[in-house]
Amino acid sequence: MHMTIRFLAALSFVWCGLLSDAALAEPMRVLWWDVTVNDPGNEPALRREMAEYLGRLDEGGRYSVVYKYEPRRGAFARHMATTPGYQLIVLTAANRDRIFNDDDLAAFQSFYASGSKALMLDGTLPIRNVSARRLTQWPGVNNSSANLLENQLDALRQAGGGLLIGTDHNIFQVPANTVLAAILPQAQFSRSTDPSRDGAFFGDLLLAGREPVKPLDILRHWETIPNQGQAPVGRFVDFTGQPVTLYALVEASDKPGGGERRPYISATIDPGTERFDIASDVTPEIDRMPTRKSLPAN
Repeated sequence: MHMTIRFLAALSFVWCGLLSDAALAEPMRVLWWDVTVNDPGNEPALRREMAEYLGRLDEGGRYSVVYKYEPRRGAFARHMATTPGYQLIVLTAANRDRIFNDDDLAAFQSFYASGSKALMLDGTLPIRNVSARRLTQWPGVNNSSANLLENQLDALRQAGGGLLIGTDHNIFQVPANTVLAAILPQAQFSRSTDPSRDGAFFGDLLLAGREPVKPLDILRHWETIPNQGQAPVGRFVDFTGQPVTLYALVEASDKPGGGERRPYISATIDPGTERFDIASDVTPEIDRMPTRKSLPAN
């Protein structure tokens, strides 16, 4: 890589910490970088629709979103070099190709080391909006798909910014795992899942962090396209040498149930001890308590 670990660690020390209340009052600058394969029914326009939805929240007062569909090697590094200042990056990366070169990976590392250290790893995001079937179309049953995405972004926003990396079926995890390995060398997405109703959401972050989501509404979407990837959980060390813990936010065993539960979404945000049945048709009450911290220990 072109940037030394010592220099990146120094950047991390300077910028580490949560955003101030004043900073949160300003629209957060978001880059949605899309390298997902362009398939019929799952075209880039569908991910753009999700990005534009985020940009309209609070009449544009919450996020300033730039969406780019650019699966060429080196494009990410060039964009970051000419357009600095992003606080949150959403990466939808379901593709068989590696996509990113060393310059791109150095740019991801630089972004992370600059202080945007919250991570959320989502094995479902590139198939959040698929036009082929009613239950997979945006914004989802009872606005569930849109509300889930809003809750995810809000958690990362409250944590001071970071990376939301999304992929799905194991065949298409190559670029997401390439980026993830540059940040957390031992962490990887894996497998392809077939969700059963034997599972749970951990904490209320995804279900009621800002907007209400019924677990069953999301589960029915996932059952319709059983191609979720398994997100990594556990303790890791990032490329700067700092410890990082990834917590499961939702998990389920493959059909028919009763087996090992597989995490679909994980994050560096501790979800707490509450558990909500994945097949529940009840929305948790929205928790307005201060958001949990998510940054790795120094």
